[in-house]
Amino acid sequence: MIKQSKLFSIIAICLSILTLSGCSSNKTSDSMSLSYESNARQPKQLQSTSLWESEHWHEKRFTLDWELADQEKKIAKNFARTVHSNLNRNDFYLHYLLSKLNEENVPLEMAAIPLVESGLNPHAYHGGAHGAWQFIRATGRSLGLKKQGHYDGIYDFFASTDAGIKYLKKLYSDLGDWEFVVLAYNQGEYGVKKAIERAKKKGVSNINPNTVGVARQSRAYLSRVKAFADILKQPDFYNIKLPNIKNRPPFRKVEIAGRVNSLKKAAELSGANIDLIKKLNSGYRTDKINPNRALYIPLKHAKVLEKALEEMDSGKEKL
Repeated sequence: MIKQSKLFSIIAICLSILTLSGCSSNKTSDSMSLSYESNARQPKQLQSTSLWESEHWHEKRFTLDWELADQEKKIAKNFARTVHSNLNRNDFYLHYLLSKLNEENVPLEMAAIPLVESGLNPHAYHGGAHGAWQFIRATGRSLGLKKQGHYDGIYDFFASTDAGIKYLKKLYSDLGDWEFVVLAYNQGEYGVKKAIERAKKKGVSNINPNTVGVARQSRAYLSRVKAFADILKQPDFYNIKLPNIKNRPPFRKVEIAGRVNSLKKAAELSGANIDLIKKLNSGYRTDKINPNRALYIPLKHAKVLEKALEEMDSGKEKL
């Protein structure tokens, strides 16, 4: 008969072999269905690595192999410092943006779109277009970005990023080419489809953005997106340094359930900087918040806020 200690050892070895075998198998789509919040619970050794050394920023994620024309190279050189400034100013958004693009299998070049549109500024507003992805209201509503009480989803960086990536995937499903997707993002899908139809009627055999008559403004937009994407792909070439960001979500959702009624109070209870609280919860245009919505809180302050809320629930503190 095998002694008990030896039996446990054999079981442990078998489990280890099974675990290694599972890790070496191909990833399924289920492995990408983990929520962004659950990524905050990665092992510490993974969290401590840089975002720029992670799977979200691997060179294989730049899949479009764009070659820049001379004018596009000039644009890239002229805007490199601007891109650098915007990346550093809005570094708290980058992990979410890049991880969602990776999760949805969208080329990393598409990260250039919100950079071109707004510099990743969730409060941007230009001629009827709103937020980091610059949606008009009708498009925003069709993608689920609603205005409710004190909250406006079109200005919420995280909600609008989900909507933006959803929209890009829809355009790609309809158009089948990422350059056409970029053109359609600027000109509208209907306009690009009509241009393609006109080219086909004229007998154009090689349908691509260079042989289809789209608006000049949209061609200029595509050039800028390609230039910004090249800056992201080759920051060293353009002499810019990417911000120091760990490969982990820098925030976590905290359910407030009506116990906190302002961003200022959330900052006081959590100890987080009020400007950072506002930045993470950019869907709020004022200090007042909706009682039924969770708040995004910096990771190191989330537990502090949750403890304060527990004390409030126990009657030790009341608003």
